Amino acid sequence: MSGINEQLLEEVREVNLAYLVLAQHMIRADKAQAMYRLGVSEEVATVVDQLTPSQLMKIAGANQLICRFRFDDDVVWNLLVSHSKTKAAGTGAVAGLHANIVMAGQIADVG
Repeated sequence: MSGINEQLLEEVREVNLAYLVLAQHMIRADKAQAMYRLGVSEEVATVVDQLTPSQLMKIAGANQLICRFRFDDDVVWNLLVSHSKTKAAGTGAVAGLHANIVMAGQIADVG
């Protein structure tokens, strides 16, 4: 059982590092868009932008995920799931747009 737990912790660390590197790249390319897509405030974006490689590695080594699902709302999940089911029927674009609007409102509440 310990081997499985250690493997999971290693995978968490890998996800953390990939997320931090991606977030930093996005922020440096277009801060405003990155803040929207990552769902973070300007202060958080500034901190992530300024992290050194050694700081990235240290933070990535945490035993828990540093990223999370931004949408904890059943409505958003249902819209996203229905988007994939209804894409072929031609109504998926509306559901996807509605999901984006709901998520954008959640970001505005955080910021």
